[in-house]
Amino acid sequence: MISNPKIEMMPLEMKKDIISQRFLKTFCWAYEKSSFYREKYTKAQIKSNKIKEIDDIKKLPLTTIDELKQIDPLELLTVPVSVTLRLNKTISGLYRGFTSNDIARNLDIAVRSLASNEINKASTVIICGKYSSQYLLDLHYAAEALGATVIPCNDVQSAIDISNIFNANTLITTSKNLQEILNKAPNSLPPKVIALVNTFEKDILLEEIETKLNCTFSKVYMSRYFGLAGIFFTCEENKLHIQDDYLYPEIIDGNLVITPLSFEAMPIIRLQTNIPAKLNKGTCKCGRTLATIELEL
Repeated sequence: MISNPKIEMMPLEMKKDIISQRFLKTFCWAYEKSSFYREKYTKAQIKSNKIKEIDDIKKLPLTTIDELKQIDPLELLTVPVSVTLRLNKTISGLYRGFTSNDIARNLDIAVRSLASNEINKASTVIICGKYSSQYLLDLHYAAEALGATVIPCNDVQSAIDISNIFNANTLITTSKNLQEILNKAPNSLPPKVIALVNTFEKDILLEEIETKLNCTFSKVYMSRYFGLAGIFFTCEENKLHIQDDYLYPEIIDGNLVITPLSFEAMPIIRLQTNIPAKLNKGTCKCGRTLATIELEL
């Protein structure tokens, strides 16, 4: 199911206009409000009036993960702490802040990824994992927004017990938890499994489980640097989509570079992931014009 056909199936030229608008807003906001980017662009002699469209993104220097880890998180923050509704530390160790607009965007990203996996009013969804995670919160609210019944479980045993009681038809969890469920109570596994995958890591355990069960699970990718779920998701054609109207991708020297568009509290521009990838910006057989991506992990 496509949750927002107007956006997800938008003609490519029209989408480029929206991406340009969001990029310019993000760039100007970061240039003006973030002390980190103001200093970075001043050193690079970047003039804000020279950046006019998305194609000008190539004029901006890359941001490295090491840079982000070394700075004070407040150097990225563009709004007072009192305006941020949520602050958390990602699994990569980076601190991320979210305004109400950021949270609404994260929810939209998560909704699209779950809708593509047929989460709807008929779904009873178990989300198994630690709910201190920003990713699980986004997925929980997204499933509810799609009309699903959501059952949060902090541990595997709770997921097993609840699945048997309520006949849950969907499980969202990591490969580690999935393996534990298969070891303890394989018959309790719901018919639909959506695997949570860390974006920039090869999930060897998940591949082993898929090989053993002779199946391919739907996947929702969690971003270890941006603090959101659904940066990539598999569609009905089993293609991996990147939500490029929110997360603009580039391939530089064969590696993936991502610019989150419309990040308000803590913008990041041209993050160098060091992950080899291939990008296709054509229309997928599923009908989406969101770019598809092949990660070479």
